Amino acid sequence: MRLVNAEILKLRRRRGLMIWSWLLTVGSVLVALIVLLVLHAVNPGHHGPAGGSTNLEHYVFLLSGLGDIAAILIGATAGTQDVSNGVFRDLVVTGRSRATLFRVRAVGALCVFLPILAVGFAVAIGSSFLFAGGLPNATGSEIGHYIAYTLAITVVNTILAVSIAAFASSRVVVGVLIAWSAIVAQILLAINALGGVRKFIDVAAAEHFATQHMSNTNNRIPMSSATAVLVLAVWAAIALSAGRWWTNRVDA
Repeated sequence: MRLVNAEILKLRRRRGLMIWSWLLTVGSVLVALIVLLVLHAVNPGHHGPAGGSTNLEHYVFLLSGLGDIAAILIGATAGTQDVSNGVFRDLVVTGRSRATLFRVRAVGALCVFLPILAVGFAVAIGSSFLFAGGLPNATGSEIGHYIAYTLAITVVNTILAVSIAAFASSRVVVGVLIAWSAIVAQILLAINALGGVRKFIDVAAAEHFATQHMSNTNNRIPMSSATAVLVLAVWAAIALSAGRWWTNRVDA
């Protein structure tokens, strides 16, 4: 537990990282909310209220997309900061297991990111109900889908970022994962010739939990919830195993 707390403290002390993480998650929702509130106040006849189910979907779209970048940034930083700060050798010399040192990176990254994501969701959901006006509010099922999808994509990418960071620099990790999630995976999902193989792509498994409006229905791969969870779990397990293996081999 001490190692996890130390990992959390190291991440929270990186002011630039924390500022960007809050801006990409909570900040993006607040900016969208303020814009919609101003537009409604200036021209209520043309611009509707800032709340309701449709606007909540927009808030979640921002939160999941930009929040995913924040998750990758935090995971990549957690995975590289010991080596980049020159303290990994000192930690190994103390007798701590390299596998343990690696595991606490992922736990620490998630402990830092998830509360930020929770605040973003609280702002988005609260605003959608508070400023709904006469618009219909989102149902509990829809909110559950929003939360499940966002957690699926961000948690897996946090773990992937921590794991890949054992092999490469944080900048490379951030670039690779953003390109994979936003471009490469979407291209693969659009290739019908790949058939059912596409269900083994992590992005496809995460998008299973999204609502029909949030994901591209043309690229949506049919699968059960159990399959989606299993695919995401396998991606996380393989990434963690690879990262732990390399951490055990690399020179301190």
